[in-house]
Amino acid sequence: MITTVLHGLLILAAVALVVGILWSALVVILMAYVLLRPRRMSDARGILELGRLCPSDLGLEYEETVFAVVDEDTGKKLRIAAWWIPNPRAAGRCAVLVHGYSDSKIGAIAWAPLLHSLGWAILAPDMRAHGESGGKFCTAGFWERHDLRQVIDRLKISRPSQTRQLILFGISTGAAICAATAAGREDLAVRDLAVRDLAAVVLECPYADFRNSATFRAVRLGMPGPWFQDAALRLSQWLARCDFSAVRPVEMIGRIACPLLVIEAGEDQFVSEADRRAIQGAVAARPPQHGPSVYWELPGAHHVLGLAANPAEYRRRIEQFLTDALHTTPAICEK
Repeated sequence: MITTVLHGLLILAAVALVVGILWSALVVILMAYVLLRPRRMSDARGILELGRLCPSDLGLEYEETVFAVVDEDTGKKLRIAAWWIPNPRAAGRCAVLVHGYSDSKIGAIAWAPLLHSLGWAILAPDMRAHGESGGKFCTAGFWERHDLRQVIDRLKISRPSQTRQLILFGISTGAAICAATAAGREDLAVRDLAVRDLAAVVLECPYADFRNSATFRAVRLGMPGPWFQDAALRLSQWLARCDFSAVRPVEMIGRIACPLLVIEAGEDQFVSEADRRAIQGAVAARPPQHGPSVYWELPGAHHVLGLAANPAEYRRRIEQFLTDALHTTPAICEK
């Protein structure tokens, strides 16, 4: 009798162990896929969350355009959708606006009226796995940096007179993509000369490390603990054949060889205080020959809402930085 009971208990324990392992594996897989496949910004989301569908809703004329780039991961063609917002006063100046995680060009154009009023034409692309662009996984800049380089290269070839001075303006994860793109420009081949000629880079609410940011968000959302988060990050890198550590913004900042402005929100719910301090230190440590290096933190502002929190000061800071950057760019960034 006792033997039978013990045997039954062992079977139950074994079943519980198997169920626990399977449940844990399923949770990790789901977390990895959520990380790699953010919810796309649809027209319905654009209307409900942002109250707009396209630049004309902000009073800006635009053209829809598509770039066919080569996916550095698969070697296949990848469709990158974008909006081109012309500006008759731009005189060859163009800003590339790069949106954040689970957003799209619909979100990025919140900054378009400001830049347009300052005399810039604008390109707002949907990065891979976002908006109307192709691609299966978001890799926080690892593969996106290659996509963006090719987009810029093709843009400069197709609109040479409208892109003589080019800046990158990245928002949140878009800031990480812009930092990785700009940081690698010194190693680029001749065909990517367009990216080597950046006039300036603006990073809005960047995190120091994607893994830190993902973990920080997971904790705030009440998701399973550190073991699950670490396993999900490892699995996501394996699935997407990427390495998040290779595009850490805190390391990319020192390698951006042109003027840089970093804007951080003082009450950012998605970027930890430790990450903000690490970013601030990286900006302060940039070589002086790279040009102006500005770190600006907005007290009380939430993630990517600095423009809405203090539009007048935000405009003044952007205008002053770009004025200073364009005055120093020729001596610093031309090869």
